[in-house]
Amino acid sequence: MEPVGVADRTRLVVVSCSSLVAAEDALAETRELKGVRDAAIVTRTEHGHVELRQTHQIAAGEGVVAGGTVGFVAGMLLGGPIGGALLGMLGGGLFASRDTGLPDARLRELGESLTPEGALLCVLVEAEGAGPAREKLAGYGEVADADASGVP
Repeated sequence: MEPVGVADRTRLVVVSCSSLVAAEDALAETRELKGVRDAAIVTRTEHGHVELRQTHQIAAGEGVVAGGTVGFVAGMLLGGPIGGALLGMLGGGLFASRDTGLPDARLRELGESLTPEGALLCVLVEAEGAGPAREKLAGYGEVADADASGVP
């Protein structure tokens, strides 16, 4: 019998790429992998600003639109479309403002060590997918992985 919590384990696989193009190519490879929960490319500008490009993060605007749509439909069914839409927009914005997947603060911390021409590909993957992810991404740069079980 599998211990409680083992099925929820995740790994963070990080690939140190020589360029943004290499990181984008590596990201394209992750589409073929099983168990990928989130992925992000981390870069650093010439001025030292760390930029994040997450694949599964919901932007607050997307949450507001989705929440507004759901609220409008619910409002139509319950007899108050305007109030329902407003509540849905508020709920959607609050939901989207949560940092789900890869934590932005941790990604920015990793990005501080980058040179402007380099990039990191960070992939949050289910534990059993970590080995195949490392193998698939090894051609794009140095690969490391760590336990990420506490990541939502």
